[in-house]
Amino acid sequence: MAEKIKFPDGREVDIHEFIAFMYGLSKSDVELLHMLMTEGKMTTDDIASRLNVTKASISKSLNSLIDKGLIEREKVQSEDKRKGRPNFKYWVDREKLYNRLDADLEKLLTTLKGSIQKTMTVAI
Repeated sequence: MAEKIKFPDGREVDIHEFIAFMYGLSKSDVELLHMLMTEGKMTTDDIASRLNVTKASISKSLNSLIDKGLIEREKVQSEDKRKGRPNFKYWVDREKLYNRLDADLEKLLTTLKGSIQKTMTVAI
């Protein structure tokens, strides 16, 4: 069961939904991010097999998560050097992800405080 974030008025939101909102992630992106956090390093074949989808269908989510700096990847050394596309392993560096979330939440909080202060000053 996913962790919940509780707001001052009692409403709760799933941590995955909050992260999805912060970074503009799709449901598929969040599912993949969560799987990589819990399963560790995986190839596209591993991911596709586990999710029961084609490799092509997960490439958009993988690229989105890499572009946003939420997952890592490394090239897998192939024994057969003549193969076409390189194969990669993907994973979540938990410490890096935590530091990223922490820094982004601090920026968000600072921006939010500034906006509220500006609104309150103008309103008075």
